[in-house]
Amino acid sequence: MATETLPFDSLDYLKGDEDLAGYFQEMLEIDDLKVTAIAVETIERAKGLALDPTLDLAARMERAAHAVGLRLAAVPAEPRAA
Repeated sequence: MATETLPFDSLDYLKGDEDLAGYFQEMLEIDDLKVTAIAVETIERAKGLALDPTLDLAARMERAAHAVGLRLAAVPAEPRAA
């Protein structure tokens, strides 16, 4: 018997800019561009930002960050385990 699965949308659990900002910060810390792109898309949907095909991921990240009251900044990376 196959396991029944249901669609998951993180947006169902994110209420307001503070939740969205925390979600974005956590997703950025994963350090994976696919995860970052998903987080950006979630914020775009939450904030009603139009999908603009002329924007690259960097521009979309900046726009999403500003939409939830964040700014992007470079910080030293923690050393990765060998």
